[in-house]
Amino acid sequence: MNSGIILKTLAKKIISLSVCIFLSVGLYAQSLRDYVCVVRGNLSEENKNFLEELKSSLAQHGYTYYSGYINSFLKGTFGSGFIWYAPDGKPYIVTNRHVVSNYENVNLTFENEDGSVSEFKNMKIVYIDDDVDFALVALPDSYKKDGLVFSTKKLTDGEDVFSAGFPGLAWEPSWQLGKGVVSNSSAKIKELLNPQISTIIQHTAQIDGGNSGGPLLVKDSSVKAGYKVCGVNTWRATSRQNTNFSIPVSCINNVVKTKFSNKNAASDNSRFSAFAKAVASGEDFTCVVPFISNECVSKYGEKSLKNILAYAPSSVRSYVVNVFEESPIEGLRNAVAYFVYSKFSKEDRVDIGEITDEATGKKVTVLSGETKLESFWGEESGKLMILEFEGLKADKKGSGKGNSGKSDKSDKKKNSFFSLSDPYFAAISGGYLKNLTEKNSTFYLDGRFQYDFIAVGFLITKDKLTSVKDSTYYYADPEEMTVDVFNFGPYAQLRLPLEFGKFGLIPFAELNAGFSYTPDFGEVKLVPFHFGAGAGLEMSANISSSFAPFIGGKYVLMTYSKEILDSSMIKDNEFVIYAGIKFFEKF
Repeated sequence: MNSGIILKTLAKKIISLSVCIFLSVGLYAQSLRDYVCVVRGNLSEENKNFLEELKSSLAQHGYTYYSGYINSFLKGTFGSGFIWYAPDGKPYIVTNRHVVSNYENVNLTFENEDGSVSEFKNMKIVYIDDDVDFALVALPDSYKKDGLVFSTKKLTDGEDVFSAGFPGLAWEPSWQLGKGVVSNSSAKIKELLNPQISTIIQHTAQIDGGNSGGPLLVKDSSVKAGYKVCGVNTWRATSRQNTNFSIPVSCINNVVKTKFSNKNAASDNSRFSAFAKAVASGEDFTCVVPFISNECVSKYGEKSLKNILAYAPSSVRSYVVNVFEESPIEGLRNAVAYFVYSKFSKEDRVDIGEITDEATGKKVTVLSGETKLESFWGEESGKLMILEFEGLKADKKGSGKGNSGKSDKSDKKKNSFFSLSDPYFAAISGGYLKNLTEKNSTFYLDGRFQYDFIAVGFLITKDKLTSVKDSTYYYADPEEMTVDVFNFGPYAQLRLPLEFGKFGLIPFAELNAGFSYTPDFGEVKLVPFHFGAGAGLEMSANISSSFAPFIGGKYVLMTYSKEILDSSMIKDNEFVIYAGIKFFEKF
């Protein structure tokens, strides 16, 4: 009887202790919401209008793949951040660079214990780091709530850590406090962060879309929040389960010291030296990305992206497209960076020449060997960024502001349903060739490169020809002098591309010439064995940026030289019906 009472008493104590632990964790989790917020970016009107125009332009011309990503981006993205007080005593929100870098300013939303929310709108982005995925957003100087404290304790593998933030749930941010362990306290992954700058923390605490910028925490009862910050959550490995990464506070402290030791970063000419050093030592074009402003993106992003798709190496094209899928503006920024980087020769020394102060920024001459490249820089997110760079070309419709800071409205042209252009750079087709003179039919193949009003290509056809007089070959009856002839040769077209939204109608005139092979006689007849002239019409459906199916028909008058069958000049009337695909977006 006594043992039963003892067991019941022990069970009650265990239950009571469990409840206390549960309530304690719950209170900590609830209190953490006072320190962690949702960070939503606000696009500038300039970039918003630019993206709307770009989305419309891509959709009208059938590039629905890219248009869809822009549409999703315009609906809004969000991340997380947390309150932190700087050495100067001012309150800030710590977050990731990639959460805020595309925006003019941000809105901050805190969830209160009673279910209400507190909002701070149009908060200024005061610092974005070039090398570390880190940014600071200013809170009002009058803000008085406590901030989180950075931990000075070194993490060890296997230690418990907690991730806090607002990942998306049904497209809306939802509070989440996750628990995991440190699986590698000092991981070296150069694709995420240069190991010369810092190692990173690999852990298993949950990081989902929207957690970026939130704190990685360790329990510490010595502070009011019950936790200290040991890192800033940033990356998640999609190819492995429970593999997440954070920037350690030791790295953040070094970045913060740099920021607060340089009060006048927007006027510091060392920024230009950093650009020259990055270009000179960078392994690829991504070293230029941190220097490209949002204004530069709006002016030159569309043109640069189209150049990437048409002409850049496949590795560059794939990288830019992958970034574009995650963030259209960041993808366009990378596209612009590629063409700035391409202006420099790897063999030449890169230096900064003359720097001239102007009303809206600084005019800077960049020296690549003996070549002088002019650029214009202005302040953005507390730093000097490239607004103009020699050799960059804006899209026909234009966008943005010039060096004067005034909108260049004369360059802006509204997108229309109709245009005189063909968005594709290359095409292949095959079809049916009807010889109206000989009354037979064969095959037709061709491939071409095109740019709006001109196309050049190479065609292969099979024809049947009959001699018109006695031959020296072994045929008794001239009517039996019919042979197969394979024609090879280049052609050129003068085209009038009429684009009606996603559909194209293209009348054209064509000239061709070439040589042939006659297997019956085993001879190759070189130019001039034939030439032809004709006209036709194509119709296409621009269904994506990757390809557009089309059909066409053309009439061609072919003339063969007498050597082809040891006869007088032969003329043929031919009609071709063909179908194919156009691909590669032209610049």
